[in-house]
Amino acid sequence: MNKLALCFAIAFAAFSASVAATSPHSDGVVGTSIGADLALDATFGDQGFTVVSYNDDIGVWDESVRIRAADDGGYWLIGFHRPDSGDDRVAISKLDADGNIDASFGTGGKIAVPTGLTWVRDAIVVDGRFYIAGVYLLTSSGPSVMGVACLEADGSYCAGFGDAQGTVTIAANDPGLSSEALRILQRDGMLYAVGTTDPGGGDFGHSSAMVVAKLDAATGALDATFGNGSGPLPGTAVFNPDLITAGYDYAYAAAFASNGDLLIGGSAQTDASTNGGNGYVLAADSATGALDETFGTDGYAWFSLHIGVHYDQVVVRALRVLDDGRIIVAGDANHDDEFFNVLPDVLLASLEANGQPTMSFGVNGMTHVTVGQTTTVTDMVVRPNGDIVVSTPSNGLLPDPYNSDTLQSVVQFDANGNGPTSTISFEYPSSVTPQGWPVSMLVDAEDRIVVAGFRLWAFNFPIPDSDHSVARLARDAIFAGTFDP
Repeated sequence: MNKLALCFAIAFAAFSASVAATSPHSDGVVGTSIGADLALDATFGDQGFTVVSYNDDIGVWDESVRIRAADDGGYWLIGFHRPDSGDDRVAISKLDADGNIDASFGTGGKIAVPTGLTWVRDAIVVDGRFYIAGVYLLTSSGPSVMGVACLEADGSYCAGFGDAQGTVTIAANDPGLSSEALRILQRDGMLYAVGTTDPGGGDFGHSSAMVVAKLDAATGALDATFGNGSGPLPGTAVFNPDLITAGYDYAYAAAFASNGDLLIGGSAQTDASTNGGNGYVLAADSATGALDETFGTDGYAWFSLHIGVHYDQVVVRALRVLDDGRIIVAGDANHDDEFFNVLPDVLLASLEANGQPTMSFGVNGMTHVTVGQTTTVTDMVVRPNGDIVVSTPSNGLLPDPYNSDTLQSVVQFDANGNGPTSTISFEYPSSVTPQGWPVSMLVDAEDRIVVAGFRLWAFNFPIPDSDHSVARLARDAIFAGTFDP
């Protein structure tokens, strides 16, 4: 689900639900937790949680999209603040190592800066600069182009980068159609904006493919040597597997391989009548943008299911590259039953550095696990001992039944994809039925999981009053006797 659909799903759920808030446990944890490796760290923020609101007289819609480590042991929480009139602000707050807002940054610990980006999708922090990837709308209702913005540590626009608002726009699409940046990476002074583009085609003149733009991190200028003409602009590369003619193929995840290749993960449509599709990881030369055909099969590693009655849908949503070169994959493995009910599973997989499956992981390198109700993997991290941790919104994790609240859930598996070995679900106080999504995670130097997301506080249709949120989870050493911090 893209961010636009995600936000409206929350808005509709909140509008449809009772205005009476439910009562979570006193510590915010909801339902049954498995194991003790994801215990709420009550020393963080306010009893384990921090909420950052940007509400002002122009808007109340705030969502975080990425948590990044700060050099001083604290955290950068990056997302957007949306005025009622549109014209999003990039919203950044600074938290100290204990999860408290660091008032020395910006105004009261936060900044909200207009850059021209309408949807903030991803962000990195490099040498004191914030690079933000997202969507730049050409009109209030589209079409859109890829956008990359640059802000200095004090929130000012990066001099010499892009336009007067520190933003570069990249029309990596056919004229009149759309593209968007979903992920951003940096390597050797170059930025890689990864996303989806519409190359046209199909019965309605639309389809989708994966696109990468390579930019100079100092100026935002496209590297004209990248792409070999596969994209609509010099400096862009388009990958379009088209498993069916004019299929809808999407990018959701990106990372650098141990050999420097650019890895992209996502889904490729396999059935024109349904949302059925295969997951993939592709590898491309980060210098030229050409597929690395020594990886997987002709540049792609594929993941598929054949268990649904009417359709199977596999989506790669997160990638992590380990020190030994292996690639850990997480995402969704959805299928349906005879009544067309969607049955969501968590996808986990492991690839060798060359794109071949790690045969000791799961079954032929892949597994899929039912963990709860209405799950959609949003991020994944790997702990120092190899444990794999995924974040997902849910309507309850097993063994609990369906919960009408949308919970922020975190699920841990062992290094071979077995489990879950530990789970937790939590929610934040709300004046309406609680709704929230975890969207980004990191593992800190003490093996604690920091989970960023957003929570719904109130709802005035069609505008949600939502806030940035962060929680921290730690192994409970009282019960985990073998854990050596």
